[in-house]
Amino acid sequence: MERFDVTIIGGGPVGLFGAALASLHGMKTKVIESLPQLGGQLYTLYPEKYVYDVAGFPAILAKDLASQLIDQALRYHPTICLNQTVNRLETLADGAYQLYTENETHETRTILITSGLGSFTPRKLPQPSAEAFVEHGLYYFVPPLAHFQDKRVLVIGGGDSALDWTLAIADTAAQVVLVHRRGEFRGQQSTVNQLQAHPRVTIRTFTECLEFRGQGTLEEVVLVDRQTHAEETLATEAAVAALGFLPDLGRLKEWGLTLQAGSIVVEGPMRTSRPGIYAAGDIAAYEGKEKLIATGFGEVGNALGHIRGYLDPTKRGGLPHSSNIKIHV
Repeated sequence: MERFDVTIIGGGPVGLFGAALASLHGMKTKVIESLPQLGGQLYTLYPEKYVYDVAGFPAILAKDLASQLIDQALRYHPTICLNQTVNRLETLADGAYQLYTENETHETRTILITSGLGSFTPRKLPQPSAEAFVEHGLYYFVPPLAHFQDKRVLVIGGGDSALDWTLAIADTAAQVVLVHRRGEFRGQQSTVNQLQAHPRVTIRTFTECLEFRGQGTLEEVVLVDRQTHAEETLATEAAVAALGFLPDLGRLKEWGLTLQAGSIVVEGPMRTSRPGIYAAGDIAAYEGKEKLIATGFGEVGNALGHIRGYLDPTKRGGLPHSSNIKIHV
């Protein structure tokens, strides 16, 4: 089995920057991400929102920041494993680790946990008829926007994710109908205003889905007005359920790490209570912690400086300046 120097659990912004740094400094690096794509919350939860507190970017869309981080990480060719959740950890005789996902085993000398608030499980629709159409017209994880080209699309939800995805999909779709069971949205009013002015977007409040129908793929959805109880059958070729995600540490809670309020307690160099296991970003807890992307970028650099020395004691002392490195990509 191929052994890696460092395996990063979590492919969000901190994990991606960590993958770039680790690979840049000569560490054989693997990233394991539970979602079908890299980018973490930047892409999954608020892709169309601007981020203002990342150094070097006065303002940048979350999805564009994710894209930049992905490009930076992939430039150094780490191994990427998507759609895999790490369930079990085993310590080997020489102190290295084996990580077990649903369908694969990974061997690594060190582990860097950058899983944010944990793995994300989408909130499911309560209608039993929805299940048959998951990935057959109904999506909890949004596919590439080109998938919606010239289609009639239904978006379900009332938070920032639902608003952002509606706005993004409307640029390619023939028509987008946004349904929300309440009268007011939880997302930003500025985005609601943009949707109200968009010629291809229809907003339906106080509306719920009753039934999903189709022959093999989604063809129509029965809607009900919660105030009048009137039903309507809406022809649709795709639906996005943007009901939010449930963060969960999952089996990480069984790894013998010191936990505090759903986070992993670290000390000094982002070291956990187990040798060779480090944490950075929102998942890491210590006194005075500020949960910012910028904080996570600094933490992951600190962690990798110490991981580098852990792997090779002759390289203790932190990461050398990148300007002194000859890079071949």
